[in-house]
Amino acid sequence: MSTVKPKISVEKIQISETELNDFNKAISERLRFLREQRGLKRDWVAKRLGVHYNTLKNWELGKAHPGAKEILALCKIYHCKPSDIFKGL
Repeated sequence: MSTVKPKISVEKIQISETELNDFNKAISERLRFLREQRGLKRDWVAKRLGVHYNTLKNWELGKAHPGAKEILALCKIYHCKPSDIFKGL
């Protein structure tokens, strides 16, 4: 007995520039807020993460984003959960 698989239409998900910019801004503001809330200096956090100061600065300006490993490390430094970084987005 042969089975016929139905054809599934796959549409690419579209993300507008506005959506992307809003997300970048929200993440960057949240990262800066968490650091400042704990009274930590950017250079100290960057050294603890093993990244350049400008890398952390770019994350906080929305020009780049940390990867999963860096997000988990930031959570340890900031004493928060990953969901706290994405809360309210």
